[in-house]
Amino acid sequence: MVVGRTGNVTLNAVGMGNALDVQTLTSHDVTSSQQFGGFVTSTAETNAVAIDGTAITASGAYGNSAILEVDGDSDVAVTQSASDGSNVFSAATLRLDSYAVGNITAATTAANSVETIGEYGGIQGSIQQDSGAAVESRAIVEARTAGLGEFSTTAATASGNAIRSQGDESSVILNTAQSNRGTVRASARVNAGGGGVFTTVAAQAQGNGLDVATEWAYGDARGTQDNSGDTEAEANINIGNFDVDSILASSESLGNSAILTNLGTDTFLGLDQTNTGGVRATTRFDGGLGGEVLGSASAYGNAATSWGCQACPDTTSQGQINQTNSGSVNATFQSQYISGWGTTGSATAIGNSATFVTQDPQE
Repeated sequence: MVVGRTGNVTLNAVGMGNALDVQTLTSHDVTSSQQFGGFVTSTAETNAVAIDGTAITASGAYGNSAILEVDGDSDVAVTQSASDGSNVFSAATLRLDSYAVGNITAATTAANSVETIGEYGGIQGSIQQDSGAAVESRAIVEARTAGLGEFSTTAATASGNAIRSQGDESSVILNTAQSNRGTVRASARVNAGGGGVFTTVAAQAQGNGLDVATEWAYGDARGTQDNSGDTEAEANINIGNFDVDSILASSESLGNSAILTNLGTDTFLGLDQTNTGGVRATTRFDGGLGGEVLGSASAYGNAATSWGCQACPDTTSQGQINQTNSGSVNATFQSQYISGWGTTGSATAIGNSATFVTQDPQE
């Protein structure tokens, strides 16, 4: 899309190999099998002289996608596979000549993706995902002679296999098996003459990802995650003078990731995680005269986190995590600019990490 000077601009592109979308207002069981063996490419590009509002440029690419939204009880059985040699690619790009008051540029990619949303009942069953696909996501802002206005957000996310399940007064009980062999890359890049008052650049790549969140209902996730593909996340920022602005830059790369959060009831997280792939996260910043830079680079072979509400009465957070990592894990953070308020940065590389947290939501 090409525009001169304009107000708000929105451009969204989505590419899918196979897609399933279920929405019901009553209890409904779902059985699905998806197989992908080709190429999916999604690109969205906005070219503008000046934007007096917000420019939103988004792109999503999926080999297999399943979204299940159910009110009531549901038994689910979902199987997804993306064959070796297949490819899934997504890119979102914003090019500016002068300025934008605000912009959001986001690219998302997954070989296999399942999302379940439950209300007032319970979702239980099994989800199996297997991928040998190459997966890549790019989010780019090119504004070498332009300023980024009030805010600028650039984000790239790439997953070999991704499961997200949430319940609102609806329990979630899942048995999962995720296996990824393909390379997974996510890159977020900004080149600009000047920064936004708040500029955020983030990249995340994961071989296998499991995210379960419930409120006022039981949460239980068990299964296996096996990653042998390389994962790489990279955030690169090059900005001229950025005045009193704040720059937030992050990259996160994970072989296997599992997160279970719950408010109000008991939880159990039980997983066997094995990573043999290389994991790399890199964050770099280059700038002129400016404000502050907050940056991080995080790399994990295996990561599992369970969070529970400490203030909720009679709740417990339990689990059993077995982790094995033999892949290389590297994290790099670099920052340089002429002068400013300072840089706060960190680089974290961990083979295996398992965390169980109970916390008062008021804190």
